[in-house]
Amino acid sequence: MPEVIEPPSGKRIAIITAHPDDMEHWCAGAVMQAVERGCEACLLLVTSGDKGSGDPDTDPRDLAMRREAEARAAGEVLGLAEVAFLRYLDGEVENTLQLRRELTAVIRRWQPEVVFTHDPDHPLPPYLSHRDHRTVGRATLDCIFPIARDPLNFPEQYAAGLLPCKVGELWLFASAVADSYVDVGSVLERKIAARLEHHSQTSDPTALPDNWRRGAAERGAPVGLEAAEAFTVIMRG
Repeated sequence: MPEVIEPPSGKRIAIITAHPDDMEHWCAGAVMQAVERGCEACLLLVTSGDKGSGDPDTDPRDLAMRREAEARAAGEVLGLAEVAFLRYLDGEVENTLQLRRELTAVIRRWQPEVVFTHDPDHPLPPYLSHRDHRTVGRATLDCIFPIARDPLNFPEQYAAGLLPCKVGELWLFASAVADSYVDVGSVLERKIAARLEHHSQTSDPTALPDNWRRGAAERGAPVGLEAAEAFTVIMRG
């Protein structure tokens, strides 16, 4: 049954997404409230969104640099402790051993108790979700269990002082089977302000706020909230 839940409180959070502005779209409201409740939140971007333009004359390297700057600016609005980049090429992410090694190193460095990431198995929109979203979500879950937990995986990391990490909560966003809702009404305008920091991805900054308010209202409607984000939450003992 759908239920309204509270965001995490007093825990370390890692948000792992495929592209700049994925977080703002799907989970920034819950994360901002978690920060207000004493959480430390860090964002890892697997790509820098170097293909995110409809202009064929755009230099992908310049766009990536611009989008990284936008992500940092949005992170300031959201209260993030760190924004980090793996700089894989947009649209070309594969669930490789190297990607899992790098994700595991970040997870072990940050030692999160909670991870937010894409739902790889029931993604939104159905059938037409971005391939990078599915791949990053799947690789992240592969790292959480069991790779980051067990010291014999990538033992060179253990030797370098990156200790195993057992994540207790998984919050999957962009999930077609989401049944947990967070009331984000109190932070919706800040969420929109963070999204507007992504200037390269905003064709009409005057129309975006109303569109996002409508989207938040649609997500909240199943549980009677005026503005919400929706998740599939997995608790691990």
